[in-house]
Amino acid sequence: MDLNSGRLCLKVAIIANPRAGRGRAQSLINALHEDSSSLHCDISIEPTRGPGDGSRLARELSKSADVIGIVGGDGTVHEVVNGLMPNPIPIVIFPAGTGNDYASLFRCPKNIKELAAILKNGQGARVDVLDLGDQFCVNCVGMGFEGLVNRRSREIKRIRGSLLYLVAVFKTLSSLACPRFKISTPDGVRIEGEKLLVSIGNGNRTGGAFYLTPNAVPDDGLVDVCLVDAMNWLRVLRLLPLSLRGSHVKRPEVRIVRAASLEIETDPEFPMHVDGETVDCSPERLTITVRPRVLPVLCDAPAANRLSRPREKLI
Repeated sequence: MDLNSGRLCLKVAIIANPRAGRGRAQSLINALHEDSSSLHCDISIEPTRGPGDGSRLARELSKSADVIGIVGGDGTVHEVVNGLMPNPIPIVIFPAGTGNDYASLFRCPKNIKELAAILKNGQGARVDVLDLGDQFCVNCVGMGFEGLVNRRSREIKRIRGSLLYLVAVFKTLSSLACPRFKISTPDGVRIEGEKLLVSIGNGNRTGGAFYLTPNAVPDDGLVDVCLVDAMNWLRVLRLLPLSLRGSHVKRPEVRIVRAASLEIETDPEFPMHVDGETVDCSPERLTITVRPRVLPVLCDAPAANRLSRPREKLI
């Protein structure tokens, strides 16, 4: 494929969320509009206008597009992938959100020139997607304290980036609660008791800075589950800095479980998040199944040591 030949040989539909990153995405969208003529492909840019629009556009545009581009954060990627599943076409991500945790797994383009290079190369990774029954997840499901922090972060208006989530952590400590969980896996793991949080990671990072599942690999057919025992706010403050480096996993109150599927029972009054999108009430019983290597992601290269396989030709 020769992107410099001037021949319209590839159709790229970009789904762009202008509100991502609390408005920061709009400047990237403007730049893409200005420079798109230099990319010798059939390229279109479609903005989202509200919740669910990413999924709707993905379903419609994937009928004729070869590649779906995504401008936004983890929530936008979540919506688009849910619209593309169960048989997604290749995606390419322009990180423009608050946390960009999922995009951090790959070397993603920042402009049209870098997109052209990625399309010309045509390589990327086939990565896992988590099937929750009623929706799909690309990066992380957070329950307990993590779900509460995510909901609180939505109430904070003047801060963005990883600082937003740190502020939300401290605000959530004033109403700290540890729900009861029952967790089981097909290979015989059974865990029951009060937990500060349960974080289910396909990726290794959440909240823009917290490596709760630091060794998670998104193309290995397994999900990493971080379970933290119930504790008071003082112990949370001691553990928090360790989670910024992923070294909390060495603490006795933390356990990591790896599985291809798992079932979780918990108090439905507590919120959870899926890829940073708040679900006000957790389901009483949640089954999570890994759909191995189903999602093709075009990228310059995976981030260091984040994938178990080398890149492959996707287009």
